Amino acid sequence: MTLPLAFDTASRLWRERIVQAPDYTVISNDRMFRAHLSGSPVLESEYHDVQRLKHSLLQRYMDTTIEDALPGCVLETQDGPVYRITRSHALSLPEKDTEGVMQHLLQDLTLVYGIGRRKERDLKRMGYRTICDLLHHRRFQDSAREILATLHDGSPEEINSLVTRWHPASHPISLCTNGLYDAERFLFLDLETLGIYQRPIILIGLAFLQDDRLVTSQYLVRSMEEELPALQATREYLSRDMVLVTYNGRTFDVPYLKERYALYGEACDITNPHYDLLHPSRRRFKDALPDCRLMTLEQRLFSIYRQEDVPSMMVPEFYEAFLTSQNPGPLIPIVEHNCQDLVSLARLFCLFREEN
Repeated sequence: MTLPLAFDTASRLWRERIVQAPDYTVISNDRMFRAHLSGSPVLESEYHDVQRLKHSLLQRYMDTTIEDALPGCVLETQDGPVYRITRSHALSLPEKDTEGVMQHLLQDLTLVYGIGRRKERDLKRMGYRTICDLLHHRRFQDSAREILATLHDGSPEEINSLVTRWHPASHPISLCTNGLYDAERFLFLDLETLGIYQRPIILIGLAFLQDDRLVTSQYLVRSMEEELPALQATREYLSRDMVLVTYNGRTFDVPYLKERYALYGEACDITNPHYDLLHPSRRRFKDALPDCRLMTLEQRLFSIYRQEDVPSMMVPEFYEAFLTSQNPGPLIPIVEHNCQDLVSLARLFCLFREEN
């Protein structure tokens, strides 16, 4: 498949930008106080370690094909081929708990129109402990009856929509509605890109649960003309009856996907139910951890320490090294980083689901 001239030119310009003006600042002598003055700081010692890693990978995988370095298969789409890497990981998500979720929701009187937190406290002091009790309240009985009808007869999507109408997505009561869905409906998503917005996606990571295993399916863009096939392959998952799980996906991954689809003139309105674990993690762990980066959580919660990892802001540099040399070595840490993000995201989701 041959790229249109405009895309070919854009690709060349982005590659030049990656080389000439990287999106990070190297902090000389590891002066931590200066790191706070830079939007994307990389300590000098870390920078040199990563550069050594890149050169080591180029040597290690010299004369090696992508197929040998990263076993996968070529998937044909209507817009051309894309390379898919599939793996299976041991992970079992707790079963759905409709009864437990309902108990939580029935105790939340603020789901009823006209009841805020203060009014809820007053009503509970008067003996109205659940929404069912409000059926005997002259003012709120009609609204309570409508809410109960949705809770008893509505789909998980309708119930989730009801809850998020009154609560932010980060609220525990919003997160608990994930217990209404079967495990097989969850789709974990993570992107690797050449920068912040309006730049190509180079890897789309998806994961789903199948027979008590987490299956990761990564679409690797081996050249710029494969971005659209990767997007098309991803859209097949998004069009199914799937529930998205991301980490900062509401702000980054989903808008980024929409932007790239629009660039190619492809309509893709991503309306899947969506659980973004960033804000629930901040609410849950902000006082216990130094930060709430996914890598920090996986270290503290799951004792996972990555080897030969690449900071996200240096991913474009590694990808450019691959494009220039056609040596798959620099792709290895990008693919492994994305895969580990998916596994850690799924494990974190399991943790939250168990706590519901």
